[in-house]
Amino acid sequence: MVTPTAAGCASYSWRSLTDSSRAPDGDGLRGDAPRVFVPVPSEALGYVGSILEAGGEPMVLGLPTERPADGVALHREWVADWAETFCSEHGIDALLLSAPEPAELAGLLIAAVRLDLPAVVVPALDPFGIAFAALGFAPLAEDAAKVVVELARTARPRPRELVEGFSLANGLRAGMAAGAGPELLVHLAAIAREAGVTGFLQMIRVLTPESPAVTGLVSPWFAEHGVAGLLAHLGDALHDARTVTGRLKEALPPAPPTPHPETAGSRLVFVRGRASGTEVLCHKDATGREISGSCRVFASEEAAVHAVENGEVEPGTLLVVTGCGPRGGPGLLRLDRLGGALDEASLSVSVLTDGLAPEGVSGAWASLMVPEAAAGGVIGRLRDGDTLRLDLEEGLIRTGVVAEEIRRRDPSAVKLPTGYGYAARYSRSALPALEGAGFR
Repeated sequence: MVTPTAAGCASYSWRSLTDSSRAPDGDGLRGDAPRVFVPVPSEALGYVGSILEAGGEPMVLGLPTERPADGVALHREWVADWAETFCSEHGIDALLLSAPEPAELAGLLIAAVRLDLPAVVVPALDPFGIAFAALGFAPLAEDAAKVVVELARTARPRPRELVEGFSLANGLRAGMAAGAGPELLVHLAAIAREAGVTGFLQMIRVLTPESPAVTGLVSPWFAEHGVAGLLAHLGDALHDARTVTGRLKEALPPAPPTPHPETAGSRLVFVRGRASGTEVLCHKDATGREISGSCRVFASEEAAVHAVENGEVEPGTLLVVTGCGPRGGPGLLRLDRLGGALDEASLSVSVLTDGLAPEGVSGAWASLMVPEAAAGGVIGRLRDGDTLRLDLEEGLIRTGVVAEEIRRRDPSAVKLPTGYGYAARYSRSALPALEGAGFR
């Protein structure tokens, strides 16, 4: 039977749609089979047969096709609420997690943490998949379907047993080594907060700058050694934390040869304003020393894209894009359209925003500036023609405008959603980006 759960989605037990729902010993339907949540569309659907063979009952949920059309954190919270409601109503014993987008995968894992139900992430060859393997949720060698059915039977380990300081440090370091961008930090912070782990914001500030990208995921080195080889290469930088299959380092091979340094030195660094308390996360490669320029301020990504497409942006300009943070976006906008427009125009400029840089972007991007414009931050007080220099070596923000003048300026108005819809309620209560950008 197919049960509508909301617009565009449906849930069903796989056993009601197939004749291959018998236990391996042929004794007929197993009424006591543990129920395993399987989201679609995702790679998890390919494990349905293996779940049945292992004696589990797949419970399939279509991920929401209708959602607030805003930022990645808002999307994550929407999916988390959705999955939590479904699992609560259907007697789920464990969750097998996969999703097309990082925000969706993070939302599913947050739902598992809220419910404290065993969860396994389908292994994936991308920075988020690698981070969740190091976090302890994606098996490195064993079949994910068999692992999740076993966890459903034993009810151990639970997510709140896996998500702790050491495992979060592993996830952060491994994700950065695989070339993850700022979005990973936002979602890990949200997972940490949901699990009740304190001090993760300080961990981000300490570990992120000292965790460079190690290798490209399309490199011959990664093709040969894979996720387990990358984690083994990190060696003592990773803790031997608990995972869904035991201890992390039990599943690792001997450390492989050092990868070719094609991305050596590429990392994320924090730059701060001493007097204002402003903080921004910058992409730094081996040769980058600063992000600087004369400001051209835009109140939205749409306005910035329009200017780029119409040839109104000169090389050397510092594009400042405001109103993209958790409150202003709402939900933390990732500036994919602006990144695409700059590539299409072959335009080399620096970008400063309170939103997110596109994943995988290289070059002079500074993102997640806090406080955001919607919270009265300095980024909302910048004006066209202001000169700004982000010193990536010293970690300081320098400007040609005296601090007193910036303080006297009225912050730019940010149009916020009104009413009592999901996005409006989120906007009124959203946490800062590096605190997870979730509901307060």
